[in-house]
Amino acid sequence: MTPLILMLCLVAQEAESNDRATRKAIESESGRRSETPLRSEELDALIRKMSALEAELKELKSASSQDKGKPSDSQAQSEEERKKKQLEEEFKKALGETKPAPRQDAPVPQSGLSLGGAGTLRLIDIALDLLCAVGTSTSPEDELRALEAGGHDPKNRGFTVQNVELTFQGVVDPYLRGDAHIVLQIDENGETIVELEEVYLTTLELPYNLQVKAGQYFNPFGRLNSIHPHAWDFVDQPVINGRMFGPDGLRGPGAQVLWLTPLPFFAELIGAVNNANGETATSFRFSPGESVAGRTLVDRPVRGLDDLLYLIRLRTSFDPTDEITLVPGASALFGPNASGLDKRTAIYGLDLYAKWKPLVNEQGWPFIGWQTEAMYRKYQAAAVDDGGTIVDGDRTLWDWGVYSQVMWGFARPWVVGFRFDYANGQRDSYTAATIPSYDSLDDPTRGQRGRASLNLTYYPSEFSKFRLQYNYDRSRFIDGGDAHSVFLQFEILFGAHGAHKF
Repeated sequence: MTPLILMLCLVAQEAESNDRATRKAIESESGRRSETPLRSEELDALIRKMSALEAELKELKSASSQDKGKPSDSQAQSEEERKKKQLEEEFKKALGETKPAPRQDAPVPQSGLSLGGAGTLRLIDIALDLLCAVGTSTSPEDELRALEAGGHDPKNRGFTVQNVELTFQGVVDPYLRGDAHIVLQIDENGETIVELEEVYLTTLELPYNLQVKAGQYFNPFGRLNSIHPHAWDFVDQPVINGRMFGPDGLRGPGAQVLWLTPLPFFAELIGAVNNANGETATSFRFSPGESVAGRTLVDRPVRGLDDLLYLIRLRTSFDPTDEITLVPGASALFGPNASGLDKRTAIYGLDLYAKWKPLVNEQGWPFIGWQTEAMYRKYQAAAVDDGGTIVDGDRTLWDWGVYSQVMWGFARPWVVGFRFDYANGQRDSYTAATIPSYDSLDDPTRGQRGRASLNLTYYPSEFSKFRLQYNYDRSRFIDGGDAHSVFLQFEILFGAHGAHKF
């Protein structure tokens, strides 16, 4: 006899031993289904029907015992199964528990790839992130655009659509993950710019704690370069990032290998190789005809492995206490530049992130986060030829800078932040007759710069934010020497989006 028949027999025996309890249970069940209680004659009818069902169940039980559990011929077995199902349905109907059977011709669509006992993989997440700002400055718009050197910085007096990012993320199969980020912007002329910012594959199952990424992606130098604008703590990128990596950050086609070392603490080592050309590689081959440090760049083709860009990065993590985490890192970049056919660039960086969060908190609040990055660039600049006259010889130019920021989440969902920026470059100048003269003191990409920023951010949820920020900039190329700017930024995220790195 199946477990279902045994269960029904037990229920029937309990009902037979206590008729009053059965009557009370039926009336209670009926009261939950309807505001009008059953009449006495209806209860009597139900009890009589249940008694009849009990008798039939006893007959089935007796017949099953005589059969000693052996199956009969197929026709008798089919008839017995049909009768058992009919009795089950009638019993449920008597108790008011009948539910509609699921439709077999309309299966529920699956949103993932079934892996058997391992569960289901979600195949794709789609998200659209809108990041906009409105602001003003004491500097005119041409100066403001030099001050806000980042491609996603607020560059206008008035409104700026900083970033509209369409993201596709998901697991390809148990071995690969895919990510794609398509970015739309509206420039100062009202034209829409569309670019394939990132598209890459990442391995999920490799031995020896290895992971490979390949495609078009942000270079993992330092902490901020690989973070998208909607995840920044300020409305604009630090000054030194714009100088070293250009308006859109350092990115390009390539491949990287990450190794999680077997040390007793967290430590990962990254090696990467990328193309060194294009507007997203301004410190390297960049684009022919562009100007760096007064030198007009030449067309430098790829002649060998030396004309590619190489990175090495080490990142570790420590927990001095249960409430404090430290994440130091070091990075180095090596590649060609196009001021000459044999010139090279090297960039070195140190970064540190520290976070305090008490063990007792409200969804992560309160907290204090401190982030600092320092960068140093060695740029081999070719000589400047003014119609056959060398007006400035070969030089090795040094540029450096640092930013340091503190974010204080004092009460959910409020965060206040302060950031200090400083950047400078080795003095370089020349005077020429037939080409423009140059002085690095007046160069927005190499002259001395200082900035102090203060902001307040409100997070209604993880899908939106509002941020008010004040910037004080000081530099020689600014009319009057300094500038005051105020921006109000807002973000709205539609859809799913993966977590950002700690």
